[in-house]
Amino acid sequence: MTTFTTSSATQGWSNGVLQSPISTLTQNGFAITHRNTTSVSLTGPGLNSTRQNPLLGASKITLHLTDDTINTHAELGGVDSMQRCLVRYPLLLGLGLGLFFSIVGGLLIGQQSGVGFGIGAIQGWKWMLLVLGGSMLPVAPWLVLSPLIAKSIRKRTQDAVEILIRNAVFSGKAV
Repeated sequence: MTTFTTSSATQGWSNGVLQSPISTLTQNGFAITHRNTTSVSLTGPGLNSTRQNPLLGASKITLHLTDDTINTHAELGGVDSMQRCLVRYPLLLGLGLGLFFSIVGGLLIGQQSGVGFGIGAIQGWKWMLLVLGGSMLPVAPWLVLSPLIAKSIRKRTQDAVEILIRNAVFSGKAV
């Protein structure tokens, strides 16, 4: 699982420093699993869409307050699951369509043209490879775009965690 760690300097110890991120995270569906005066651990519901709050890309967030620093450790389980989905879906879609069209199309066209499977000069395995390759062409751009999208999801989640911690430092000063 991918992890992300960040920290921010505080102006001394204050209960308000932890209260602000706890409030924000619980409003976004995170559940507190451990809490004491200097640290808190929360688990999140996960990320199912790029339209959700980027904080949901973290499956577990641990905040630890020392004398002059708030340390954050986040496990990016939601980001990892979105990345797996973005990479697998286009590949499996292309392969599934290719198998369907090569078998069903090969049998139907072969029966109509009287050659059995495929078309005249392209029969059997040659036909299957041609159709599999052709069905991967429409999804080929996604094989390049998916890692780029996954990288942007990871960046958005990391930025959201950093902003959460910076805001916590300033809200702790006001208390």
